[in-house]
Amino acid sequence: MTNVLPDAELMHGYDVEAAITRGLLIDGVTRQVLFGEAAIAASYQAEALRIGPYPLGFLAQYVRTGGFSAALDLPEPVIGREAGELVRGWLRAAAGAGANLQREVVFARWLAEVALLITMRRDVRGEGE
Repeated sequence: MTNVLPDAELMHGYDVEAAITRGLLIDGVTRQVLFGEAAIAASYQAEALRIGPYPLGFLAQYVRTGGFSAALDLPEPVIGREAGELVRGWLRAAAGAGANLQREVVFARWLAEVALLITMRRDVRGEGE
């Protein structure tokens, strides 16, 4: 039986950065956690700082085309100081796994999934984009 974490724990007590690093380095269950719990937690954390799906989707494309170093060089990956710190933490965690094309593509897919989760929750609430 799997241990299901409540939303409150995913919003505030989940170490997304550690999950990113582990998920990029280790395939299998750890990668599944990255695209499961960690993506859900990240989407809650992003929404709490008013980061919408569009900036994360744009950042995903940027990582896919330019890699970790180019994304880290962006002066403001998303708008807002706290929001920027959150996203920079994710980028640093991903880059800490070591730059290589496969990891960059996986991380870009993960960012796109976080954006999708935000979009889905907005649609359910009737907020649109």
